[in-house]
Amino acid sequence: MTLRYFFLSILILMLNIGCNSSSSKTTNFTITIEAEGIYDGVRAYIKRNENGKTTTATDTAIAQNGKFQFKGEVLAPEMRFITIDGINGQVFFVLEPENINLTIYKDSIQKSKVSGGFNNEVFSKYRSGFVAITTKLDKLREEYTAAAQNPKAIQDLQKRNVELREELKNYGFNFLKEHPNTDFSLMLLDGLTSQPKFDTKSAKEVLAMMNDELLNKSTNILTVQNIQSKINQTTINKKLGVGDIAPDFTAPNPDGTALTMSKIKGKVTIIDFWASWCKPCRVENPTYVRLYEKYHNKGLEIISFSLDRENQKQRWVDAIAKDKLTWYNVSNLKFWNDPVAKLYNVSSIPAAFIIDEEGVIIAERLRGSALERKIAELLD
Repeated sequence: MTLRYFFLSILILMLNIGCNSSSSKTTNFTITIEAEGIYDGVRAYIKRNENGKTTTATDTAIAQNGKFQFKGEVLAPEMRFITIDGINGQVFFVLEPENINLTIYKDSIQKSKVSGGFNNEVFSKYRSGFVAITTKLDKLREEYTAAAQNPKAIQDLQKRNVELREELKNYGFNFLKEHPNTDFSLMLLDGLTSQPKFDTKSAKEVLAMMNDELLNKSTNILTVQNIQSKINQTTINKKLGVGDIAPDFTAPNPDGTALTMSKIKGKVTIIDFWASWCKPCRVENPTYVRLYEKYHNKGLEIISFSLDRENQKQRWVDAIAKDKLTWYNVSNLKFWNDPVAKLYNVSSIPAAFIIDEEGVIIAERLRGSALERKIAELLD
């Protein structure tokens, strides 16, 4: 993979990410594009990548006096790109609730400029730093050709080549360590952790540096879970079991409020994966009701994590009420594709994990009387 394709692959991965803006109170955006030499009537398109392969145009505008203008609403910043009929290439930018300006050079689209919006400022810094390194590498290749008959010069060039490639390899995470708390940073981290053999240690460090305001926004929760899941999969090669630290997660309750597992403090906590459509789960729920009524005052907490589908929210809410699940209830409504279920290696439900106050799994996948005996053993 060439350096430029590496950069493009990160951007394409980021095109699927949306994050909530930390500063904008409006959802309106305006994009003004100046493209000198473009004929009136030519079309420009805002596009997004749907799955890493397919691109979809989400808006279009027609040139008038060398300018294009887009107006609309966006709930959270998202990576997008602009294409113009008759011009090869594209210009990447962050679509956010701001006044965004693009200056596009039709004969050299890669030199086009983007301004407007805090996330675009951060993105521009990232892109500039990346281009600076790749430019040095391009120049190095030219120097190789000139030094073809000079062994000492070639040796020096090879050393610089290794150093620059190492700098490029670490550039993304080094940038994030300097700019951890922006919407663009979360997009970039998700893109970097989607690369094979990413730096797990650096990914953990960056995620730990990101503040709660950024991580707990309702539109960011699924992205954070995806990142946590990818980090976890690089460090755990076996199913979670007794003695392992329970992976942390954040997920929304039925009202959309973000709940973080590690902030729910109990002497004993049960994480129960279930769903409204799961008959064995519904049969098991009265066991949890009995346990909660008997042991909540002694330190028992329960987090019921539903694997209902996106179109089953009301069914989930109704099941909570009908089965009297009066404790913490959360769900991403992602069915078996839920990143938290993957984090816990859940492939069948009901699936319960019992965690002590230090976050260590002390029992797993107990049901019925076996579950009741274990809780009694821990809290009586």
